[in-house]
Amino acid sequence: MKKQKIIHASGILLFISLFATPILATQLDTTQETTVVRIGVLAYRGYKQALQRWSPTANYLSSRIAGCHFEIVPLYLNDIRKAVRNANIQFTLTNPGNYADLETRFGISRIATLQSREGSQIRVRYGAVIITRADNTAINRLEDLKDKSFMAVSAEAFGGFQMAWRELADHGIDPFRDLGELRFAGFPQDKIVLAVENASVDAATVRAETFARMVESGMVNAADFRILNPQHNPGSPFPLSTRLYPEWPFATLKETPRKLATQVTLALLSMPDNHPAALAAHSAGWTIPLDYSPVTALMRSLKIGPYEVLRETSLWALMKHYAYWFIAAGITLLGLITLNSYVTRTNHRLRETERNLRSEISQREASQAALTRYRDNLEEQVMARTRDLHQTNQALEKSRVALRKLVKITSAPDLNHEQRLQQLLETGRKYFELDVAVLASIDGDEHRICTTAGDPKLVPEIRGPLNQRCATYLVEHLSEPLDVPDVVNYTSADSSCCKQGWRSYLGIGVMLEGRIHCTLEFAGTKMRHSRLSQWDHELLKVMAQWIADELERQIAYEAQRRHETEFARVSRMSAIGEMAASLAHELNQPLTATINYNNGCLRILKNSQPDTAKLIQGLERAVEGATMAADIIRHIRQFVQKGEERYGQVDINQAVRNVTTLINHEIRRHEIELVFDLDPDIQPVAGNLIQIEQVILNFIRNGIEAMDQMNKHHRRLTIKTQAMPSGMIRLAVSDDGEGIEKAILPKIFDAFFSTKAEGMGFGLSISRSIIESHQGRISACTRDQGGAEFTFELPATAET
Repeated sequence: MKKQKIIHASGILLFISLFATPILATQLDTTQETTVVRIGVLAYRGYKQALQRWSPTANYLSSRIAGCHFEIVPLYLNDIRKAVRNANIQFTLTNPGNYADLETRFGISRIATLQSREGSQIRVRYGAVIITRADNTAINRLEDLKDKSFMAVSAEAFGGFQMAWRELADHGIDPFRDLGELRFAGFPQDKIVLAVENASVDAATVRAETFARMVESGMVNAADFRILNPQHNPGSPFPLSTRLYPEWPFATLKETPRKLATQVTLALLSMPDNHPAALAAHSAGWTIPLDYSPVTALMRSLKIGPYEVLRETSLWALMKHYAYWFIAAGITLLGLITLNSYVTRTNHRLRETERNLRSEISQREASQAALTRYRDNLEEQVMARTRDLHQTNQALEKSRVALRKLVKITSAPDLNHEQRLQQLLETGRKYFELDVAVLASIDGDEHRICTTAGDPKLVPEIRGPLNQRCATYLVEHLSEPLDVPDVVNYTSADSSCCKQGWRSYLGIGVMLEGRIHCTLEFAGTKMRHSRLSQWDHELLKVMAQWIADELERQIAYEAQRRHETEFARVSRMSAIGEMAASLAHELNQPLTATINYNNGCLRILKNSQPDTAKLIQGLERAVEGATMAADIIRHIRQFVQKGEERYGQVDINQAVRNVTTLINHEIRRHEIELVFDLDPDIQPVAGNLIQIEQVILNFIRNGIEAMDQMNKHHRRLTIKTQAMPSGMIRLAVSDDGEGIEKAILPKIFDAFFSTKAEGMGFGLSISRSIIESHQGRISACTRDQGGAEFTFELPATAET
């Protein structure tokens, strides 16, 4: 902290020293008359917003500088140029691109740079975002914008167009030639974001801060947009599509008195970061002016602003723009002619004294030869250094492309665990230009190949890694890479490498929970002349870490699935326990009937002439009762069984009948009218029958409990199934209870939430987990005619 204060104080002293000398020579009028000082501000979000944001800063300057009253003049880009040309303002606060143009054309000078605050972070650079609608699947990259409509502020807007222009140009897109339509909407920038949201244009660009403020204020929803060319820069808290550039400069016109400019500079630099003026401007005060060469580089790259002349190639245009240089060249040429005349006369005199100066000439020739040799050596060194830099840049670019692919793979939501590992290995194999990649797990002394990529013929049929000795090295040296350009001359490699056809090897250990969990190995059939570069080794470490993260997520996911499965089984056991009395009654009826029929058959058999027809009829009825009891017991055993999840085609109507068979006595005991509205033509769904029956049972039991206090003549439970146009199968269980209170409706499916005093809050939470694991949707609502309705929807599958 002390070091930062010293640096900040040094910057202030530097500016005081720059402006102090002219102050001694130029004095302002010491009268007490108030002077109006105008500050031209770029109104990139409209005049009203500009006045609200910057008027407190003007008031602050008025309070700090006696005899001056500062006022804000909101201006658009073209208006700022006119105001500076006519000297209608004394200071300007504009975007970096406009400032660079004004500096070249009119000689304005920056005296401070704006600091922006985002939370606890203070930043002095900003960028822009290029956005499209999230549901616009035709646009995923900048290259996809070709022949699409695009909206920006104006061609001169720095954050509102030129930042994005540079990124488009780097991706081979000329916005004025390749886009289907390029529209400039002017300020404020809010309407540009709304145009994308309303699908008036395919894509647009605005300042990143503007988009973030609109999301923060609730004007738009960030989920409705996709940010193209996303950039990850620790210097900005906002999502970015472009590079970062210095924040807005506060600049003075050359006509502004130096003393006044100095006073404004000191006042701005001394503004506390929590001053009301800074807070109103969404800033953290001001700092010394930054280097705006990145802005100049952008303009030079795009040939705009001061470099617009580069687009002109005629001789007259060049002479007009470089008039001073042509004049200087003419003067230089005249001087050279004069010098040549002088040298000629001097040479004439030198020839007369040649004999006396021969020794000196010899020394000069020797010196010239030495300088020539030095120049040749220097050129060779420069060329060698240039080659090295070019190779380094190529390696960095290759690493950047590979990292982008790795990030895309690890963040792809449509890939499962095995697919991610497979694509990670394939990307690494292609990056290192090797023929095979293997991920082998380590469990004690046992190795097992998990995933491979590349030529399967090069993968050994053994269960171990590619090379046992190399794998042992990786385990002993933890996460350090092992790079073997020539396996034949590597003493630690075993003979199986050559037999398998490998000539080069690359490997690293994958750390998980503080130990080597598996080995990541690559092998090639060609020998390499040297080890891979440091950047390649660093990328290999990144791959190993990402594979470790993926394995850790998969382990956690499998543990969670086991926990949820066991939790659901316990819930089913609990439900069966709560229905024990009803189930006992359900079993008692068929068993009692079976006993009575058997007793009747015994009495018939004891007669001297038994009635065979009645005997057969009694035995058949006894078998029916015993079969019904066996079916109930079998279904209960299936419902509470523990084992692997069995997925298949499930008939929702049959699942409803299975559950109502279990809970039929419970329904009759509560005197509830059970109504079925089952669509006989619905398609089956893919899922686990027991889990789906558990959800239906939870819905029915909730309905029974909801109507427990209702009039017996108004207890109706309706179960309805239907096929939806969206291809989903919908099941709804509705009751005539009191419904669900609006306050608790959002929490109805939360774990441990229950409206019953003895409830644990597990049933509906488990139901939601089951339905979501089947890629379905679950919901609850209060019906308009009274009562509650619980529904779920599952994807239908073609019946085979």
